[in-house]
Amino acid sequence: MHVNPLKPMKFKIAILVCLLLVPAWGGAAKGPLKATRVSISLVDGIAVSPNGDTYIARRSHNIISRIDQKGMLVNVVGTGASGFYGDGGPATKAYLRVPAGLTFDTEGNLYIADRNNHRVRKVDRKGIITTVAGNGTAGFSGDGGPATQASLNLPSGLAVDTQGNLYISDRSNNRVRRVNTKGIIQTIAGNGAEGYHGDNMPALKATLDKPFGLALDKDNNLYIADRGNNRIRKVDRSGLISTVAGDGGFYFIGDNGPAYRASIAGPTDVAVDGKGNIYISDRNNNRIRVVNKLGMIRTLMGTGQQDYNGDSELARETNLHLPFGVALDKNGDLLVIDRSHYRIRKLILKGNRVTTMAGNGVKLFGGDGGPAQGANLEFPHGIDVDSHDNVIFADKAHYRIRKITPQGIISTIVGNGIRGNIGDGGPALKASVFPTRMRLNHKNEIFFISPSGFISLIRKVNTKGIIDEYITTSDADYLKFLLASSSGRSTKSDITAISQFSDLALDKKGNLYLSDRINHQIRKLSKKGKIKTIAGTGDSNYFGDGGPATKAAFRDPGAITLDGAGNLYVADAANNMVRKINTKGIISTIAGTGKHKDDGDGGPALKASLRSIDSLVFSPAGELHIVETNTHHIRKIKKDGTIVTVAGRPGIQGNFGDGGPATQAMLKQPADIAFDSKGNMYITDMGNNSIRKVDTNGIITTLAGSGVFGWGSDGEHVEIYFANFP
Repeated sequence: MHVNPLKPMKFKIAILVCLLLVPAWGGAAKGPLKATRVSISLVDGIAVSPNGDTYIARRSHNIISRIDQKGMLVNVVGTGASGFYGDGGPATKAYLRVPAGLTFDTEGNLYIADRNNHRVRKVDRKGIITTVAGNGTAGFSGDGGPATQASLNLPSGLAVDTQGNLYISDRSNNRVRRVNTKGIIQTIAGNGAEGYHGDNMPALKATLDKPFGLALDKDNNLYIADRGNNRIRKVDRSGLISTVAGDGGFYFIGDNGPAYRASIAGPTDVAVDGKGNIYISDRNNNRIRVVNKLGMIRTLMGTGQQDYNGDSELARETNLHLPFGVALDKNGDLLVIDRSHYRIRKLILKGNRVTTMAGNGVKLFGGDGGPAQGANLEFPHGIDVDSHDNVIFADKAHYRIRKITPQGIISTIVGNGIRGNIGDGGPALKASVFPTRMRLNHKNEIFFISPSGFISLIRKVNTKGIIDEYITTSDADYLKFLLASSSGRSTKSDITAISQFSDLALDKKGNLYLSDRINHQIRKLSKKGKIKTIAGTGDSNYFGDGGPATKAAFRDPGAITLDGAGNLYVADAANNMVRKINTKGIISTIAGTGKHKDDGDGGPALKASLRSIDSLVFSPAGELHIVETNTHHIRKIKKDGTIVTVAGRPGIQGNFGDGGPATQAMLKQPADIAFDSKGNMYITDMGNNSIRKVDTNGIITTLAGSGVFGWGSDGEHVEIYFANFP
């Protein structure tokens, strides 16, 4: 075993928060900056204004930036905060929520698909922002009436014709809608059903599948990136729909042949030049393809490989990574959102050359130094609150531990953004980390679990910001203890003794408690480094209540916590129960029938069914709270022994309910909770990449995170493909 006591440091460490050129939270820059030096992160939309400037929708930061023709970037819409605010005032002071498609009309007014606000907003030439479509409620309604009273559902792409009519890809309604110059909205393509049907028929009778980008040719024929159908569809001026590219296959085939027989994978945008050439963001094939006026398709840019290889002399040899958007500039050159390379590229068509016009290739993880609501989080996991009511949480997939002050400002306090377990003995901000479960002791020192292959580590950050290893499952003394003690079968492997830290708890004396899920045991590490098993025989079973915990059996014990009197509580996860080990070492069951169900609210906790118990935490009032991650809700056991839900809807996932009762809200994969001194509850809403707060009146709000749905940011590489996009 290896316990590292930390020696007092003889010098002070100054922690500086460095913002990369443009504030990560999206606040307006003091002046234009060189666009190629800015971390633009994920971009969802691109458009060129009548004067030739390029505008990009920086979804990670909830801002719209302008790149002028000298290559200088400045933020022009949004503060970086996630929300809906600012109509009727300056666009620079407005709030957006995951901005997507952009377009301009002939007068120079900018239109923004404010996607997760379910609205389309307009910024006029004076810089004033207003809503022109959408009432803010996700759904479908309003055809034939004022567009501002209609319901949209995640609008994503926009286009404006020469008469000033606005076209909207109403993505999750599987429709394209048009707002005329009088502000009246109408569906022009898609019947609302999801699928592929209706070619060579009226577009209103056809089906679409998550339409994204839109474009108009010089004759005002409309082109639709029908993403879920892996096709580009065309609606002519008579209202008939047809397919111009894609056979429905989600793969790459067909270059130098008819476009309708080629396969394109998840196209997200389309553009059309004055000669009738159609440019396609063939997103999942990592290519830009073009269909000429004869209907023949070929690859224009990209090799299909995603590794960044710079600006090659030939566009065809330049790698792209999930290219998301395309637009033509005033010179006829093609602008490409090279989304997961975090760059905007320009394809100079006459020379077939590529240059980078914006982005330094760094994904700015987003938010430090600004309001936490505008920050970008990925898989927030463990959470705790220190003695000053700062919220400390593991931003797991950003490989950092971050802090939110009571004033709502976010910063990184541990981690350099690189996954790993390097940097022990030095400043925590320079260390590589992979934090999961996390707790603070009474001194505000941070202890966190960091998995590394088959090894589990506990690392500690002291009050001076120095990180060190505390204990690992590979320590020689720890392995010796396992082999010499009555441990689970996994420790008796012919290859090596295997153990895993699943959760941790700390008492006021400095003792550390650890759950070893794969060996079905609970261990205690004293402040002096002595370790012993305090619960579990190592059998995967359920028995022992009423007797010594060392003679009891668990099945996959996970979450653990202590109450104020020193009693230890264990989530006996696979037995679907919560068990208590009192200060005399006697074990009992306090919640759960053992059935893998959700029921029992309002009755005794012992008669309720639990499942997917991932965290146990006591409130300041002494009530035990249970986080049931995969059923997306949080329950508590009241002091009279009854159990009730306090946040989320059992079995229903989503991102909904801010400003109302937490019991009516939707969560998605909540991982952990913590309480401040006033009794407010904080939730790592992992699947929604946000931190939610439930106040003492039971009202829920979002404290941190940009409100992005899903596992990580859309556009990042994942190993699983979904047929139906959210």
